[in-house]
Formats: sequence, C-alpha cells, structure tokens
Amino acid sequence: MSSSSLRRVATVVAIAGTAILVSPAMSSAASGSLGGSLGSSSGSLGSVSGSLGSSSDEPAGGFTCDALSTEPTPAGWGVPFEDEKGQEAAYSADTVLDENGSLELAVTGPSDRTAWYHEAGGVALADVISKDIGFAEKAATSTASFQIRLLGTTGGKFDNGFTTLVWVAEPGATVAEGATHEQIQKGLWWSTQNIDGAEDRVPTTLAAISEANPNATVEHYGVSVGSGSAATSTLVDAVQFNGCTTDFAKNDPEPAGAGSLGSLGSLGNLFGSVSS
Repeated sequence: MSSSSLRRVATVVAIAGTAILVSPAMSSAASGSLGGSLGSSSGSLGSVSGSLGSSSDEPAGGFTCDALSTEPTPAGWGVPFEDEKGQEAAYSADTVLDENGSLELAVTGPSDRTAWYHEAGGVALADVISKDIGFAEKAATSTASFQIRLLGTTGGKFDNGFTTLVWVAEPGATVAEGATHEQIQKGLWWSTQNIDGAEDRVPTTLAAISEANPNATVEHYGVSVGSGSAATSTLVDAVQFNGCTTDFAKNDPEPAGAGSLGSLGSLGNLFGSVSS
C-alpha cells in the first residue's frame, strides 16, 4: 500500500462488540447485507496496514501461498470443484486500494454465484484462527463473503466432516471508496452444514467452532458472492489468511529493467552527456 493510498483513508472508529470500523473519508453510505445470504458478522472494517503480499505471522505447517495472483499467473487460485465450474471470479483492472487491479465477483441474479479459492493444505482450524483473516472490498454495498472449507468436523451428515464456514459483513458496512474487513477471525461465522458448535446457520465464533471440532482441518479458503443475491458486482483484494496476504492484479508485473538498462540507468547518466 503506497503512502498516497493511505492518505486517502480517514478513520472513523465505532465500537460494536469486538468490531472496529475504519472507513475512507467521503465514502457514500452503503446499506444492506449480502443479498439473500444467511448470517452476519461482527468482524471489522479498516484501512490496509502494511504492504500487499506481506505478513506478520508465520503460516501454519503445510500451507503455502504467493503474494501475487494475476490473470495470466493465478498462483494456485481458482475453482477446483466440479459442482462450481462456470462460477469463477474474474481479474479486473479496476482497483480497490492499490493501483494494479483486483478480483471481481459478479453475479447476474439470485440463481447465480461466483467464487475464487486457494488450497490450504489441511492445516488445523485451531492453528489458523489465531492469525488475522481479512480482505479489502470496494462496492456500493458489501456483498463479498469469506469462506473456509473444512473437513474433520463432527455432528454433521458427511462422513468426512465437510462443511463451509461463511463470514459476511454487518449490514451497512461502507466500502464504496474501498476499505478492508480486518480481523474477521474475531467475528461471527455460520456453517453451511449442521455440525457440533454451529447449527441452523446461527452465527457463532470460530473459537467456539474449533473447540467443538478439535480435529477440523482447512482444505480451502476463498471469497464468494453467494446465490440469492440480486445482480451485483464487487471488487476484492488483499485476501489475508494464515499469515499470508495475496494481492490480486490484472497483469503480471513488468520484468525488472524492462525497456531500459535497469539498475545501470541510462548511458547518459552513467557517462555524462556528450555535450558536457
């Protein structure tokens, strides 16, 4: 995040449970929640801290990710599930809080959904919830959700303990000028399947879910706009999970020194001008 980007973000702090709201100045008020979605969250919105692709926590074992994901080089991001083919997100040149693009999640109506995932390597849920989870978003109204796909839970209908945990922003979260949902691991999540510690899609904490399911592992994580939403589009960037932040960009960066002598500079600078 450049210093010029940070100067565009003013802070407005409002205490709501464990949530801290820090939204950009001059942003238009956004109301409503994820259209047709179930559950809500007390996660927080805030300004981006640190540079995209940086991390203050070491990832838990078995987990790797790249700091940059682009349209030509997605770096492990995508939709690997057969029942979700055709629901892929798209890379966009439009920006959220940096200058190199973002990921667009767009749906055409209530029957449509879109998502983008990354493999998590089967890390323990108990390990990852001690690290920051979050993402940046820009839209008239916050519609993106964060999803954690689990195996190894108990009390559900699947023998392998599959379920997906979902976080969505509180109604009225203001992201019109671009903002970040910070520390959402402290917010409220709901489970797509009834499991121990999370039933009937009632929002609860990751800590409570982890305590009730000590053997739960994270197989994939990602962002989505779920079915039930009216036609809408939102931009997502800086997805943070398990000590890694991924920056989404439309294009690969230019190679170092492309079109010039790189670190040598120009010949004029190196030897002086002919006329001097």
